[in-house]
Amino acid sequence: REITRAKVKLRRLATQADAASYIAEVEVALESLRSSLGATATVPLMAVAQDILESTAAPFGQGDYGVAMERATQAEQLIALVADNQVRPGSPPRVPREVPLQVAIPLKVIVDSKLRRKPIGNAPVVAVLKKDSPLLVHAYKGNWMQVETEDGRLGWIDQLRLGPR
Repeated sequence: REITRAKVKLRRLATQADAASYIAEVEVALESLRSSLGATATVPLMAVAQDILESTAAPFGQGDYGVAMERATQAEQLIALVADNQVRPGSPPRVPREVPLQVAIPLKVIVDSKLRRKPIGNAPVVAVLKKDSPLLVHAYKGNWMQVETEDGRLGWIDQLRLGPR
């Protein structure tokens, strides 16, 4: 947690060069993941990461380098999530672990969905979320995202039901 707080502080003090370099690193990571998955792979969260990465241009252009770096961090976390969930041929199956995010990612529900108590399909339902409900993502476990609703409810939702806000 201390490391995360320190990183957030550093992002707030970011210079133009820091932000440009970091955004470029995240763009390279996204392209690297794309090439490793193959040209025909379609992973919805990669499109969300691309959208978030593109949204860094406005704050960067306005000199708000901290916001630009925070958005780049959100994109980087989604890229890491996609890479972490890829099944590699010949590797033994693994049990997904819960991974907390450094920076919460604002997303929305793209179809009416059930918010579940645990990251499994038959877990008790906490709430039913309507399409376009805004959420903050705090962690992921496998294909599940731990989210918080606007009214403060916490739960898990499948990543395929989420899109950019």
